[in-house]
Amino acid sequence: MVKGSIGRRWAKALFAIGEEKGTLVGLVREVQKAAELWDGSEELRTTLVNPLLAEGTRFKVWEAVVRRLGTSPIGTNFFKLLFEKGRLAELPSIARELQVLSDQRDNRLRAEVIGAKPVPEAVVQQLRAALQRKTGQAVVVTSKQDPSLIGGLVTRIGDLMYDGSIRAQLARIKAGMLGQS
Repeated sequence: MVKGSIGRRWAKALFAIGEEKGTLVGLVREVQKAAELWDGSEELRTTLVNPLLAEGTRFKVWEAVVRRLGTSPIGTNFFKLLFEKGRLAELPSIARELQVLSDQRDNRLRAEVIGAKPVPEAVVQQLRAALQRKTGQAVVVTSKQDPSLIGGLVTRIGDLMYDGSIRAQLARIKAGMLGQS
């Protein structure tokens, strides 16, 4: 089975529970926190998948992590089930899919703007407003920095990418010059 589809199945199940119980927003946040912890800690990942450690020991470690995250009873049960089914490695995929489902429900888009230098908040706000006018949806914009862009901005909205970076412009000029020789 394709890895993304496993995460999607788990996310759909949790989404349905969150909708039914009215706890979706909190569950999305809990899964994202757990996924960030999973991604950010090689030591945790190694410990929880180490077959040399007894399963009971690994479960106690995972229980302590979940307690420290302060998850709701539904979140706690979900994380316990993930552990029991050997699906902890799917946490990042589940978090992404759960966020997509939540965004679809709330008619919200996510965009990312990347600049060679930190993108000023005023530019992020202008971009958000323009994207909201263009799409008719609420837009959440995050910004990142990538010095390799040299200058300009790259904006991603779902599968669409608008590349106004100097790096991309130089690449187009180079391709044009090579094509004419």
